[in-house]
Amino acid sequence: MKKLFFVLYACLCVGLWSCSNDDEPTVPAKQEVVVSFEDKLTEPNTSFAPTEGEDYGDWGYKVTSFTDSKSLVECNSYFSDLWGFGGGFTYTNTTDVTTPGYSNLSAITGKGKDGSVYLTASITNPTQLDNLQTDKYQFKGAYITNTTYAYLAVKDGNDGGVSVVKGPFEDGDYFTVTAIGHAASGEEVGRSTFYLADYRDGKSSVVNTWEWFDWTPLANAAYVTFEMESTDTGDYGMNTPNYFCLDGITLVEK
Repeated sequence: MKKLFFVLYACLCVGLWSCSNDDEPTVPAKQEVVVSFEDKLTEPNTSFAPTEGEDYGDWGYKVTSFTDSKSLVECNSYFSDLWGFGGGFTYTNTTDVTTPGYSNLSAITGKGKDGSVYLTASITNPTQLDNLQTDKYQFKGAYITNTTYAYLAVKDGNDGGVSVVKGPFEDGDYFTVTAIGHAASGEEVGRSTFYLADYRDGKSSVVNTWEWFDWTPLANAAYVTFEMESTDTGDYGMNTPNYFCLDGITLVEK
């Protein structure tokens, strides 16, 4: 009789526990949205080529901006009739992974993370990425890789004949990009650093695939700026080409 009582009691407890779990409200997963520029180019091996913009600086540059097709983010872009791309961002589907030099805007991967079009950035001039929907989304991160230009300069010491870089990286060298989040007022709210090349502590790594760049520390930023650092520096600053590529910029619902 006691055995039967304990069996019935156990069944009752299990039933109550199950009902309790069923009654607990479920929290829906926050929506993520991935920024894409895939529809911006129709011809292969081309890049954003603006023709109009505001005059900027004393070197004949103009500055303009562009957005993705869903107007989630906005990127600034500098250009000139003489030099072409002059910093900030451009979108491109170029595939050249062998030609050194600044005129090659290709990622070392030769393609985007999931498609063909991706962003190439250079901090030659101030580089800024704006979140256009701060009321709904915050930054989560992006995929990042080296440009062919920077990769060959670091790996082989080949910068396209300019001969500014010191040569292949050696023990102790590194090359980084830092994403810095800002409030709408301009105040810094967080930063995150990614190693595009790392020869410290016995490593000899130069990124040549798309890697996740976590922007959690700057999630609530209204806009993001970028800084780069290299152990190869000279009298005029960093010798390593100040270029990198982004794709799959991801925003997450607040």
